[in-house]
Amino acid sequence: MKGISRLALAKHLYISESLVKLWETGHRIPTPDHLTRLDDLYGMNGILVRIREDLVKTSVPLEWFGRWPEIEARATALWSIHAHVFPGLLQTEAYARAVLQAGNHLAETEDLVNARLERQRVLAKEDPPMIVALLIESALHYGIGGPEVMQEQLMHLVKLGERDDVIIQVVPNKARACARFTGPFVIANFEGGDDVAYVDNAIAGEVVEDAEDLIRLRRIFDTLRASALSKDESIELIQKVAREWMP
Repeated sequence: MKGISRLALAKHLYISESLVKLWETGHRIPTPDHLTRLDDLYGMNGILVRIREDLVKTSVPLEWFGRWPEIEARATALWSIHAHVFPGLLQTEAYARAVLQAGNHLAETEDLVNARLERQRVLAKEDPPMIVALLIESALHYGIGGPEVMQEQLMHLVKLGERDDVIIQVVPNKARACARFTGPFVIANFEGGDDVAYVDNAIAGEVVEDAEDLIRLRRIFDTLRASALSKDESIELIQKVAREWMP
């Protein structure tokens, strides 16, 4: 339409060409701001915005698709629990690629990697969200991507842990609270607004807004955090395991 190439459109919207490709292949939905600008560019009179609203209501949102990236970008704090892989916002490119390749997604791996790295830009904001990530100890020992990838990833966590706005805590495998863990999730908190959560599973993710469900998730988070090592103890353990992964 209008003879605009993918690259030209990306430059017009000040975004990456890979993000435009994700829109074209249906793997991500443009934000309302982007759609408003696309509407103006193509003279669609608001049709694209209305279509997006319908898609959000009827589609199953994945971690790289739909509402969650927008929620994540607006949050003032993100509290998460992970048992098998590290949170997407804290992953290195090589680790993310290994995780996404293993997931056997229908989309192209590199597109998914680029989308995940795009999400991480939230950490570079002038006022980034406070990140509190609980990691079950076993995640430090899974050989995702091989020794070099794991060693790099763990040292990346150590570096991130030096930030005031990133708190990484390890829950020991022997902690009784691990029995409460039923799957990874993230709770997004907003200034003066209601919490929203993202619950992951083997098939797809789900954005959770029900008040009772959110209370249950917060209780699970608080229970596990009470059994976690302190921030300093966690970083020491991560450094120790990183040395064990050195090729």
